[in-house]
Amino acid sequence: MSRSCDLSIFHPEDPWTLGVELEVRLIDAETMKPANRSPYLFEHLPEALRPNVHQELLQSMVEIVTPVCRSADEAADFVMNTLHALTRIGEKEGIRLAALATHPFERKEDNKRFEDPRYAAFAEELQIVLKNFLISGLHIHVAMPNEEAALRAYNASITYLPIFLALSANSPFHLGEDTGLQSYRSKIFERLPRAGIPEYFGSYREYCSLMEQLYATGTIQSAKDVWWDVRIHQGFGTVELRVCDAFYDRERLRLIVLFYQALMYRLTQYPVGRVYHQISKQNKWNAVRHGMEGRFIEGDRIVPIRDKAHELVDMLERTGSFEALGARPEDIRALHELIDKESIARKLRRIYEETKDFKAVIREELID
Repeated sequence: MSRSCDLSIFHPEDPWTLGVELEVRLIDAETMKPANRSPYLFEHLPEALRPNVHQELLQSMVEIVTPVCRSADEAADFVMNTLHALTRIGEKEGIRLAALATHPFERKEDNKRFEDPRYAAFAEELQIVLKNFLISGLHIHVAMPNEEAALRAYNASITYLPIFLALSANSPFHLGEDTGLQSYRSKIFERLPRAGIPEYFGSYREYCSLMEQLYATGTIQSAKDVWWDVRIHQGFGTVELRVCDAFYDRERLRLIVLFYQALMYRLTQYPVGRVYHQISKQNKWNAVRHGMEGRFIEGDRIVPIRDKAHELVDMLERTGSFEALGARPEDIRALHELIDKESIARKLRRIYEETKDFKAVIREELID
């Protein structure tokens, strides 16, 4: 069996566990510009957090990685507790943390990269694309029982990417201007050669075959070099949702993670059909541009993304998917309320319209 098709990575005895990864920007408390001070944070990290706070491409960024969690509540609590711990470390040095998917007015010259062979190789290959890669995201892992479930979850995720993007949209500003979009981060990410909406696969072996070709041709050195909006993580045995913007709101995080976990639980058993790639692209664009007010194309039917999200929550409740994962009735009510809530991007745009001050926008996103 090829190295990319090792079936022992999956979790038949303990599926549906979770992992969350959140990329967070470091901000100078006075200027609100990027603070290239992550080496300071790493130097002062308590031993217990060292496995869970990782270096990223930029010195103005860190990544929080949860341990394996059994519930969305556990994952959200870990992320928030870690954010608060990092905030306490940084405040003595005037370092603040903000889960900004894009910084409203930074320039590439404001940031320093880590000297790392992997990053150096990316810089040589990607040139200006990497220099302008100043974004932060949220990744959600759900453990899969076997390869068939993983493939079904992966394929189904492609269909529903716009919903999770719209729920997390948090990047309306870039280079000192309003982009007019809800998630400009998504468009920046799509500049990478192995990013964006991936293709459907008819079997897990077919998925493995593509990975083997990428390895054999030297296109990738590890599975981490594939940056699709969703992927089967062949190190962890999970399906990893990667389309979401970074944000810091605990309740929004908890509910989005629960929603994705329940959807994967259901759709590994009753998968959705394939959607044309152009339809997937259009639906994603509608979320990028309009958020929850965007149109969701489903066959010949068109509904607002918000309405489709409500329908999915109702279906998951009706079929017992939330209950099977230990969710409470109040969680389902809260998820419906979140779907109807103003997006982060719209809130930030409103703050800027009222203040004409990008620093006020950033202060809204600082972690206390």
